[in-house]
Amino acid sequence: MNKQILYCCLILLASSYISSAQQLSLNGVYRGRDVYVQNPYNSGKNSFCVQSISLNGNTIISSPNSSALTIDLSPFQLNDSISLLIFHYSECLPKILNPRVLQAGSGFSIVQPMADNSSISWISTGEQDKNALYQLEKLFLEGWKTIEQIKAKGDIDNNQYSIGAVHYAGQNQFRIHYVSESIDVYSEVFEYYSTADPISFYPTEDIDELISLSKPTDYQIKDAEGKLYKKGFGLDIFIRELKPGEYILIIENREELFYKPEPEIEPPPVRKRKKH
Repeated sequence: MNKQILYCCLILLASSYISSAQQLSLNGVYRGRDVYVQNPYNSGKNSFCVQSISLNGNTIISSPNSSALTIDLSPFQLNDSISLLIFHYSECLPKILNPRVLQAGSGFSIVQPMADNSSISWISTGEQDKNALYQLEKLFLEGWKTIEQIKAKGDIDNNQYSIGAVHYAGQNQFRIHYVSESIDVYSEVFEYYSTADPISFYPTEDIDELISLSKPTDYQIKDAEGKLYKKGFGLDIFIRELKPGEYILIIENREELFYKPEPEIEPPPVRKRKKH
């Protein structure tokens, strides 16, 4: 009789435990990041909210005595299936701080790329590779060129980036290029129109030795066939070594035509004849 009473008591206790526990689940695939859980204190039970955590059917944490829990997934391989069950008291609710960490697929995207007067900024989601790079590309007359490169942060949730930039007068076009071992992604093209005064140069037509710019900038000098003769950055451009002819000065993504004239040949001095 005593055994029957004891058995009934155990059944009642187990039923009470099950009814007082709730489950929080998270399923997906391993993408190289751990899962973080916020574990509030349950004053009614005089303990923390989480009772236990099961990973792929195996209990890995029991009665944790901490408000911050890390589910270590490092033993898994990328894209392995992950199933988490968090058992907790019904009077409280733990919170998974990074629920997107197990989302299948790359899920990578570049959002809100934009430019202002002095910088380029964007937000990314779904990064996985901390060795990945971002390349800021600008459209020049000869095509897209990388003007800046930075390392990716590698966090799967939102990442914010900002790069300082100097704009040409008028229209400027940019795009962001994300390069990693697994994916290669371009952002949409975005623009910035600068109302700054265009850079001027002097002289404007016949130039013998020196081109003076109103502001330092990058420049190129080509001939009419497109052959590059000089390039650099500065305020003064010396062209003494160029042969006479027609050339193109490229500044601020625009082409300016100038001419280097033939050097003037001074006649030899006239010798005075002696009077006899």
